[in-house]
Amino acid sequence: MFGLDRQVARALELGKELDAAKLSRRELAKLGLVAGSAHWAKGASLRAALAQTVPAIPLTPWRDELPIPPRLGAGGYSYNPADHQWCDRYPAQSAQCYELRIREHGHSFHKDLPQSTVWSFNGTFGGPVLDVRYGQPFCLYIENDLPADHVGYGNPETTSHLHNFHTATESDGGPWNWLKPGEHRIQHYTMCRAGFSDPQGAGNPYYRDTTGLAPGGTWWAQDGGDGDLRETLTTLFIHDHRPEFTAPNLYKGLFMMVRAFDQQDTGDESTGWKLPSGDYDVPLLFQDKRIVPDTGEMTYNQFAVDGFLGNYLTVNGKIRPYLEVEPRAYRFRLLNGGPSRFYRFVLRAGGRNVTFAQITESGNLLYVPRRNLQEIDLWVAERSDIIVDFSGMADRTEIIMSNTLKMRDDGRGEDVGKRLNPDDPANQILKLVVKSKGRNYPRFSLPNYFRPLPPLPDLSKVRRRLFKFERKNGMWAINGRFWDPDLDHANAASHIDPPHVVARDSAEIWTLDSSSGGWDHPMHIHFEEGQIIARNGVSIPAASRHRYDIYRLRQSRLDVLLRFRDFPQTDFRSTGAVPHTRDDHGRYVMHCHNVVHEDHAMMVTWTIRA
Repeated sequence: MFGLDRQVARALELGKELDAAKLSRRELAKLGLVAGSAHWAKGASLRAALAQTVPAIPLTPWRDELPIPPRLGAGGYSYNPADHQWCDRYPAQSAQCYELRIREHGHSFHKDLPQSTVWSFNGTFGGPVLDVRYGQPFCLYIENDLPADHVGYGNPETTSHLHNFHTATESDGGPWNWLKPGEHRIQHYTMCRAGFSDPQGAGNPYYRDTTGLAPGGTWWAQDGGDGDLRETLTTLFIHDHRPEFTAPNLYKGLFMMVRAFDQQDTGDESTGWKLPSGDYDVPLLFQDKRIVPDTGEMTYNQFAVDGFLGNYLTVNGKIRPYLEVEPRAYRFRLLNGGPSRFYRFVLRAGGRNVTFAQITESGNLLYVPRRNLQEIDLWVAERSDIIVDFSGMADRTEIIMSNTLKMRDDGRGEDVGKRLNPDDPANQILKLVVKSKGRNYPRFSLPNYFRPLPPLPDLSKVRRRLFKFERKNGMWAINGRFWDPDLDHANAASHIDPPHVVARDSAEIWTLDSSSGGWDHPMHIHFEEGQIIARNGVSIPAASRHRYDIYRLRQSRLDVLLRFRDFPQTDFRSTGAVPHTRDDHGRYVMHCHNVVHEDHAMMVTWTIRA
């Protein structure tokens, strides 16, 4: 065995031994396995060995057909409404109760590779797709069926977060109260937009703003979901959120897509905005993997601090699959499942770019669709829906989706100024093949507008907070503090003075400052979307603003306007099996969605108090 092969074999052996130990972040630091710790010198040679990776070998392209995630069907079960805020007003019927079981199983990423061991929701890598509708509250019964004696990277204790729905703390799936193997939980979702509990309801002038409406119109939702129609979400996803182990658990497969429909984005292309639907509404879930070709084993380096990159790019759990498309318009929902890689997608046919339109960003509809795009960036946890119209393309035309964004080798962010070749097979992800079925295909007309942004409050009366993101002792800190999984996991009653308390029904401007260092941070704030109103001190004009739940920080300073509405429910008294205190009702987090950074302490708790 040559030198590099010997190093790789030793790295795999060491990694397995250390994975089996289930060391916490703090224990890793003590062993010198986190860069910058006091004992780094002792662990330097071990860290160097663990950094070795198995090189990717070329695999036969386009052997596997792209799998389409199955739709999750409803299953009847009982739940206690007293455990859930607003369940008295928005109960879920049995037809909207869904079951998710977290399982370990084998999965083939490519026909040339042996099966890999993965974790998933309901036995499908990348999970089923859950379709929900505003005005129809639903529940998730989540059961952890992972093996309690699991050996290897990742942690079989799990908690499932619906990113980024407007929901109660007890159903948010945040990084506390995780499920051990054999345990289950029921989470409830009102399927209302933000602002649904406004005491004035549709009579509030805020909802009577007529921007983008016919005279006399209202933005109060009319589909039974209540709230501000402009706060509607579209493409969401569920992912694991176990603190210190989010990255490996997500990497093992614990993520899935959720599609939310409403009175205009209906899921039926004969109604509303008539967007492509059914077989023509295609989820695309991206993750990169390190796979040992001889065994199919997925490997992971839990001692990486900056990021983790795989050597194979997958979509819907396959390496370089193909999909036959018909000569008509399609809606592709792009989801970056992480843990660290960013993408810049292009579509290529005959050596040229194929244009497309973008209709959503961060899971939110754009007011004005972006037409004739040739590329689109997707940072970790971002979702963007694009419309690709294959009308007029000749039968058997091949279109290749490629990634042209080059990451820095350590995974900390984009290697700015450098670009990957879209025609290099190593950067190709998916082949689309046009195949006519001899039908009369409908002509698609993209709407000129969707929904405008909600108006801003009087910013001179809005409280401001500063959150500074920095490197500290080889890990990641917010305002100089590491997120503590013991303290922050404790019941909120143990906090004499909870950090960062905000008032319900208020608005605030949060300044996200990452102006030092050369790192990229896709920051995520749970609970509600915000508008970036200034970047590096320069105001963002209204026409360029948007609603986000991921905020891209690259040596920058963003001012984000956030509202805190509806939760906690002021008259909620938990009488069921799940005990809560006042501050448990409104506890959320903000964290970096390069989840390697999150696992190494880049997270902060904040609380809404009624």
